[in-house]
Amino acid sequence: MSTPERPGIKQAMMNRRELLIGLGTALFASSTGRLVEAAVPGTWVLYVSAADCRVCRGWEVDHKAAFAEGLQRHGIGFRQITVTSLRNVRDDAAWTADLAWIRDTYPNMRGTPWFFLVSGRTIEVAANSTDLWRMKFAPMAA
Repeated sequence: MSTPERPGIKQAMMNRRELLIGLGTALFASSTGRLVEAAVPGTWVLYVSAADCRVCRGWEVDHKAAFAEGLQRHGIGFRQITVTSLRNVRDDAAWTADLAWIRDTYPNMRGTPWFFLVSGRTIEVAANSTDLWRMKFAPMAA
């Protein structure tokens, strides 16, 4: 005697498979959306250094060229401003009119280096050391 087929189990297995396929598709779409979002026209990194910053000079010698090239490959621009002293990073003379809003967004900004990922008129990510740059920004150029 054969056992009756159980359509409920078959339907549940199909539903689970469809759910997993849908979940995988959603995860893929959301992860690729982040990559596309990073390359949206108008996205760029601002690097703030100081003429008297030894850490900045070291970063520039060791990482700046490769970082800027990596960003460019991903469609992300790179800009730099250099203030006269790390003790006065907010000096008006160093900040052009189109960048002053970034300085004004961080009223407690002190020292250098600083890195900002800017998309349009929004700061997406900020880092105020080479250690934070390594964690937050270096992967953008990989």
